[in-house]
Amino acid sequence: MRFVMPVLGAALASLFLASANAEPARTLRGSVEGGEQGEPVWIGVFGDEAAEGDWAQAKGANFEVALPPDEPATLLVVSKNRVPRTVAVGGGSPTTVALRLEPGLALAGTVRSEDGTRLANAEVSIEPAETDALAVPPRAAPIWRSNRRGEFELGGLRPGRHSITLKAEGHVPRTLKDVEVRERATNRIEAELSIGYFIAGLVVNGDGDPVAGVDVAADGRYWGGPRTRTKTGEDGAYRLGPLPRGERVSVFARSPGRGSTMHHGGIVAPKVGLVLVFRRHAIVGRLVDETTGAGVREFRLTLIGQGEDWERGLEAADGRLRVPLDEVPMEGGAHSLVVQATGYAPWFTRLTPPDGEEIDLGEIALVPARALSGRVLDARTGSPIPSARVYRFPRKGDYGIWTHWLANDGPRAVTDDDGAFTLRALPREAVQVAAYANGYGYAKVVRLLPGLTHLDFELEAEAPAPVVVIAGSIVRADGTPLGGEVALFSAADGASADLRVTGDSLWHYITHEDGQFRFERKGLPDGAYVLVAGADAGVVARRTVVIGDGQSVENVRLVVKEGNWLRIWLEGLLPSEGGRVTIRDEEGRVVFDSRFRNGTHRVSGVPEEAVVVATASVGGQWRWFAREISLGDGGEAATHFDFTARSRLTGTVTAGGRALGGVRFRVLPADASAPKARSRTDHQGRYDVYGLAEGLHLVRTHAGHSFEVHVGQETHFDIELPAVSLSGVVRHAGTGRPVWHGEVRLRRSDGYTRSARTARDGSFRFGGLVAGEHVVSVAEPGFEGLTRKLWIVGEEAAELDLVEAADGEDAPGDWRHDEQE
Repeated sequence: MRFVMPVLGAALASLFLASANAEPARTLRGSVEGGEQGEPVWIGVFGDEAAEGDWAQAKGANFEVALPPDEPATLLVVSKNRVPRTVAVGGGSPTTVALRLEPGLALAGTVRSEDGTRLANAEVSIEPAETDALAVPPRAAPIWRSNRRGEFELGGLRPGRHSITLKAEGHVPRTLKDVEVRERATNRIEAELSIGYFIAGLVVNGDGDPVAGVDVAADGRYWGGPRTRTKTGEDGAYRLGPLPRGERVSVFARSPGRGSTMHHGGIVAPKVGLVLVFRRHAIVGRLVDETTGAGVREFRLTLIGQGEDWERGLEAADGRLRVPLDEVPMEGGAHSLVVQATGYAPWFTRLTPPDGEEIDLGEIALVPARALSGRVLDARTGSPIPSARVYRFPRKGDYGIWTHWLANDGPRAVTDDDGAFTLRALPREAVQVAAYANGYGYAKVVRLLPGLTHLDFELEAEAPAPVVVIAGSIVRADGTPLGGEVALFSAADGASADLRVTGDSLWHYITHEDGQFRFERKGLPDGAYVLVAGADAGVVARRTVVIGDGQSVENVRLVVKEGNWLRIWLEGLLPSEGGRVTIRDEEGRVVFDSRFRNGTHRVSGVPEEAVVVATASVGGQWRWFAREISLGDGGEAATHFDFTARSRLTGTVTAGGRALGGVRFRVLPADASAPKARSRTDHQGRYDVYGLAEGLHLVRTHAGHSFEVHVGQETHFDIELPAVSLSGVVRHAGTGRPVWHGEVRLRRSDGYTRSARTARDGSFRFGGLVAGEHVVSVAEPGFEGLTRKLWIVGEEAAELDLVEAADGEDAPGDWRHDEQE
């Protein structure tokens, strides 16, 4: 709890004497009038550099506190239903002070459950939304409670914006931000709390014994910290919540210095019986010189996760390592490890959840590094470019440890006044390096051949580009201006019918009531562009504009065609996310696309024959409806989309008795008006789909398998797929070394595609396939492309050997410079 008050002291000092030798504190006596009868008055003593103070409770109307000796301080006086009061106390020796508290403004309200029930005894607290505040401890913070009719009234407020937090038994806490309280006004709010659900289970060690007194937390998908937390009891049991139904969280447990569990992602409340295995994880392995086989003694480990990176400099006899990870939040999700040693190229790997306590890296062969020297020059003048950055560049398509680590801590150098640089710690094999300088456009990326140690970069200076303007207005048929939205697409996108105002446009503009829009962009390439507009009054035909010689195009009129009306009623959406409604005409063109929340919405300009699609993520899963609407000319219709979670379908997908993770599938109802869903299995092959209607459904995997299932309130349906798979390994044809993190693609003639990245040993696997002819291909920078046709009818295997490319030309494509690199 925090109240905004001016801080006028110099330094925080103790309310009491720290020791017998400390300088004697000053005593301040005072009285407080105007407090509400029966409510305590709290006094905090603050210094200049502290947000927390020393607190004491007044006895009746009088109080006595100790002040820092010969230092200024600030008193903060807090009492329920009274405006907090501050008093500046100088460095002298005051003896008494008389204070009076004022009632301030009031804020009344009602708190209800999502089903409309008024909630009695709900806890209500308030804090100003401003940030520079003095902290009030929980024991002194005012708390209000609703009466049996769910009504409450807060007092002692100043004018301005505040944050109101509401809590009720069995409901999800909610904070209303920026609630405005005004003078000479009736200040009132209506609040609704969602019914809460719980996740319960046990924390056990590797032997199955309960682990008491460890923190268990549920982490929301987009939250910076734990959504809710608790501690295990003596029997290792825990209960997390209340949580919103249908919202996915990650559940984990840990205790610094003792150990942790791996995270369990995709958990949806209510959930009972979730067992977390508590271990003391450790990284083990041995580092050796690839050439001599001798152990590498000194090295540095960097662990990259979802939170802060963990780094340790270590020394180990004969290169053997064992690094406890008790203080590392291994439950945070995917982690990657970087190993560095002087004179060697960095070594990378991705850590996977271990079956036991040890993450065994085996023997790691570190490759002696090479250094690259050269100069960065202006391509036109040949003059050196100082302060240019030269760095190792991640391969296209790498979005994990390479992008993160290389962009922040990887090998890099800065040119001197002569444009010279030396880039160290590069591997001996082919690698990409880049050079970038301000005023020279995109970074230049070059593939560095094995053994090459000298390279000069020539950068093209950016040419001044004209500012191109595309401007105009949205109007009705009679010329009346109309507010709406306008989006700009390239002509290549314009060939598609699926253009929408809120799509992935080059530019998006929301107009005012005058309908005017104006788009300005420096260096917009010449060519054709498509303008797409939308407004509440109707839809508009797309307009194509052509830019030539950098000339602007203005006074473009986008005429709205008013038409039919459609009322859309949505319910069951998550308040934080909402849903999307898309309307297509008979030719499949998107004529309306917008995000909506629960409630009734009115859309105009709907074609006579249209398909309305409502899509939303509920519980971390996508569900959608598709309805055909026939309006006629000048007609009006209504449709209802209910995303409220009802029936549930769970199960496991296996093939040959082996769990299949990452299997994508759809759940399609026999009743076309019922909700459809799409999901995928987790790494243990499990799936969990909420919000289906009861009745017959078809489960269809992305690969093409189909299964019928009758869905009830709670239905468990395990799926066993035919044992049709492709596994293999990708190697360097010349050296036989595995190609790590290479992309392997699988394609079938009917358009079905899959892709995977190779593991550290070059292996890959595609499971859950349908028998037939497939094409497998590998496209890896620095190697010639490889394509092979395979007839897959069972558990097939393939060895793919890549031949290194013959030249070291620049890597294809332009790369935009990222300021983080």
